[in-house]
Amino acid sequence: MVLGVLGIHFVDATLYREGVLPIPPFVTVVLALVPVGYAAMRFGLRGSLPTALWVGLLLVPNVILVDVGVLRWAEATMLLLLVAIAAAAGRLVDLERASTRRQVEAARLRGVTRVADQLMDGVCVTDRAGTIAYANRAWAQLQGLASAEDAVGRSLEAFHDPGGVGREQMPFERSSNPDEPQRSVVAHHLPNGRMYWADVSSTPLLDDHDQVIGRLSTVRDVTRDRETTAALKEAEERSRLIFERAPLGMATVSLDGRYLQVNAALGRMVGLSAAQMVGTEVVDLTVADDRGKTREVLEQRAPEQQFVKRYIHREGHLVWVQVTASLMRHPDGEPWYFISQYQDVTEEQLRRQQLVRQAFHDPLTGLPNRLLLEDRLERALTRTRRQRHRVAVLFCDLDGLKAINDRLGHQAGDLVLCAVADRLRGSIREVDTAARLGGDEFVVLLDGLTGSEQATATAARILDAIRRPFRLGEELVPIRISVGVAISSGANNTAEGLLRGADTTMYLAKLAGGDGFQVADPGTPASTRGSANARPAAGGRHPLGTPPKSGAEVD
Repeated sequence: MVLGVLGIHFVDATLYREGVLPIPPFVTVVLALVPVGYAAMRFGLRGSLPTALWVGLLLVPNVILVDVGVLRWAEATMLLLLVAIAAAAGRLVDLERASTRRQVEAARLRGVTRVADQLMDGVCVTDRAGTIAYANRAWAQLQGLASAEDAVGRSLEAFHDPGGVGREQMPFERSSNPDEPQRSVVAHHLPNGRMYWADVSSTPLLDDHDQVIGRLSTVRDVTRDRETTAALKEAEERSRLIFERAPLGMATVSLDGRYLQVNAALGRMVGLSAAQMVGTEVVDLTVADDRGKTREVLEQRAPEQQFVKRYIHREGHLVWVQVTASLMRHPDGEPWYFISQYQDVTEEQLRRQQLVRQAFHDPLTGLPNRLLLEDRLERALTRTRRQRHRVAVLFCDLDGLKAINDRLGHQAGDLVLCAVADRLRGSIREVDTAARLGGDEFVVLLDGLTGSEQATATAARILDAIRRPFRLGEELVPIRISVGVAISSGANNTAEGLLRGADTTMYLAKLAGGDGFQVADPGTPASTRGSANARPAAGGRHPLGTPPKSGAEVD
């Protein structure tokens, strides 16, 4: 466009000098207003003035070479007018644009302030010098002001905490350049004495030329957040100390049964450190027979379960532990992990076992007593009805124990009873039972027999074992035994009937001279085995009791 104006001016000046064209060349300078006006509309003063100067410089050679006399001065005047017009036009355009921009910015600011006034966070806008140009109601309230207008026009520094009490610059947003975004947590003291912690964020405001013209700051009261965070930290620390120092064993267990956290108390129960147990499967430290219950708890995922199981200590012995497992759930409701408490109940279990043993075992010999014998006999008879096996009861009574008690004392008699118990255990199978009813009476229960010969063979072994003299100090003491054998013969046998039959048959063995055994007739009912005149009519003894003893042959 400028080159076109230059060409027209050159042609016009040449033709005018030769008299061909009556239009003076300075008139064509007016055409330069077209590019100057375009530049003013597009770029304002920055565009119009350089364009006018450029046109003027390009036309100077034409003025010098072509124009003459008055034309040159007219040409020069037109160029100066062109520059002046360009400057004025550009300035007017700039002023119009600035006015429009201010109106737009004012409208935008009004929209922003309407939004900011609804915010819970304080918002403050300052200019380059730090003077407050705008503040919303929340910011004014945080500063203890009655209204936001009280802050406008004042320096932001006036509201800073005097003395700078407590400042926590956040390292991930620390910046030494004031023109960059900044964030910090600052303690504010208000005139009324109240102190609060404020999370302050500040961002520079830029103009169209990326120059900082102020800052936009937001303030949030984080006092309650800090108090909540501090309370959570305190609770976490308290929970950690309770977990680590609890006298009971504690652990967190994953849903697949691995230890996630273990305290020292649980480690001591099994002889391992907490670090050694973390990552270990729970069942790896559990007795094989108790692993099924552990897996059941993991699979059921009940809110809370309590059970007793046995751990294997690193040194090899068993540890009885009562476990209380509580299922923890994720905030979305899904199962997360188990938190379990462990109490060592080994001593309690051992005492319970001891009480059970005392209730069902003879305290002198350690053999099962009458209660346990009758229970095992009932169970054995139940099995015979299903499996078609036979059961035998051997009722044993010592011959000569009274003489040992009278001559050597009851302590010596107790030693003989313990030795007899050992020999009875050595004469039977593991599935059989040797029991002591009391005094010098013993009963042997033979289970799972296929024939009566097994019962008689056992009775013979018992006789041979007891016939060997017993050593009491330096003395060898002979003892004999009488054995009565009763063998089950069908589904109608009862525990009481077998015991009564064996007792009666044992009495017959004693009447026959002792040191032998008699087998009850399977065809004779248990209640009539052994004739009534085979035992004294005045005896009046209990069917499972000891017959009255009179005479050497009975003792």
